[in-house]
Amino acid sequence: MAAAGLAGARRPERRRVEFAVVEARRQAVRGARRRARGLVALAAAVVLGALLLVAAVQAEVASRQVRIDELSQQLASAVSENENLQLARAQLASPRRILTLAERQLGMVGPGSVQYLTPVDPGPTVAEAQAAR
Repeated sequence: MAAAGLAGARRPERRRVEFAVVEARRQAVRGARRRARGLVALAAAVVLGALLLVAAVQAEVASRQVRIDELSQQLASAVSENENLQLARAQLASPRRILTLAERQLGMVGPGSVQYLTPVDPGPTVAEAQAAR
């Protein structure tokens, strides 16, 4: 009977009391949370954008460094070729080589003796002679 008595007894109805202050606080907290989430999302987007920008700049720097390396290699090659050409030019222009080519290929011979002539005074020029008359 005790069990039947409890089942038949009615519980008193609870009335729901609305408290405006609590509801306003909840809404304020919800609004603050929404703003915080928005700020976190904005900060994450800014950080992500900055990271993408840094990655793009790094890629550009790497690309330009490759180009600089290529140009440096071309410059070193050109300098080396220039030095080789200057050496070849100096060898081709040497007096010993020119003398050997002249004697062997062109049949030229060196002079037996060298006689130097002394300059002679040619006298007055035609204009001076006419002016002296």
